[in-house]
Amino acid sequence: MKYLYLVLISILFIACSNENGSSGDPIIPADNFSRTNLLENLTNNIIVPAHINLQSKLENLNNKLENFTSNQTPTNFSELRNSYVSTYVAWQSVEMFNIGKAEEINYIKAMNTFPCNTTKINNNIIEQVYDLNAANWPSWTSQGLPALDYLLYGLDTDSNLVINNYTHPVNGNKYLDYLNSIINQMIINTNTVLQYWETNTTSFINSNTNTSTSSLNLLTNDFIYYYEKGLRANKIGIPSGKWNNYQIYEIGVEAYYRKDISKQLALEALSACKDFFTGVGFNSNTIDGQSYVDYLTNNGDADISADIISGLDLAKDKINNLDDNFRLQLLNDNSSMLEAYDALQQVVVDLKTDMLISMQITVDYVDADGD
Repeated sequence: MKYLYLVLISILFIACSNENGSSGDPIIPADNFSRTNLLENLTNNIIVPAHINLQSKLENLNNKLENFTSNQTPTNFSELRNSYVSTYVAWQSVEMFNIGKAEEINYIKAMNTFPCNTTKINNNIIEQVYDLNAANWPSWTSQGLPALDYLLYGLDTDSNLVINNYTHPVNGNKYLDYLNSIINQMIINTNTVLQYWETNTTSFINSNTNTSTSSLNLLTNDFIYYYEKGLRANKIGIPSGKWNNYQIYEIGVEAYYRKDISKQLALEALSACKDFFTGVGFNSNTIDGQSYVDYLTNNGDADISADIISGLDLAKDKINNLDDNFRLQLLNDNSSMLEAYDALQQVVVDLKTDMLISMQITVDYVDADGD
């Protein structure tokens, strides 16, 4: 009965909206909650700081590559690898914000389309003819963090011998050049997206109406889409074979070649989602302003936010029970991966149904998973 009631309320809201204004008219939220205050916290305390942090990690990654290029020692290579891991971790707090300039330049796809295309990468290196700005699948699968994962860990079955590709007298410089091209492209794209946020912060926050193109509606849909697709499906569901008769897809694991950080990345992404929902500042680790929890409480739906937080915590427990190396987890006990998927999926229902109805926001994407 609860769900039926909510659906009826949603239908009534949509009908009233259509009666009171044309499709282009501003629609003021009927719940009297300050969307401006919520957007201010999300933008200034979470989104922008997360991008600045990623920018810093990328700059450090570039410095480590310069050190290794100048002096190709095992120590410098190890530091380059460590910087790659730190950058991949930082990325988990940014990927959900596929909005504005990020969407325009295919930022998410260029940064983290996995699995990468190793054949394309190798051809790019040897032939030295490629365009990392091309907006197509071959380009996206041959750059970004997954390509770095392959180039730093996957060029030899013995990870200690990977470095030999970079010290090779004939092709070593080609490998170094491609590493430089990938990292440089990541820096350019990240700087472009960060500049967008810093330039448009005020207008983004002031877009506080309830329309399909207003800031909170777009941001909320992107958040849920990322949670459902980027986290639930890409990190857990696809590798575990959820939509392929439970046939595991080992190479579909994030950071496939590094092997032992896939759980870390999933937990970091889940933590970023929870912090975004609860309004926890990226740098402060405290609630710095209004949050989705406040919005739902304002609407008399504190139980919805409680269910979401409880579900996120359960999903964290399920992921924590997995092996650090998702490749091994898939091979040894895929049922536990599927349990983690199920826990994540329950939160999808809470977000896409209960929360959006309470906030009077319509889903703006199509779910083709069939689940």
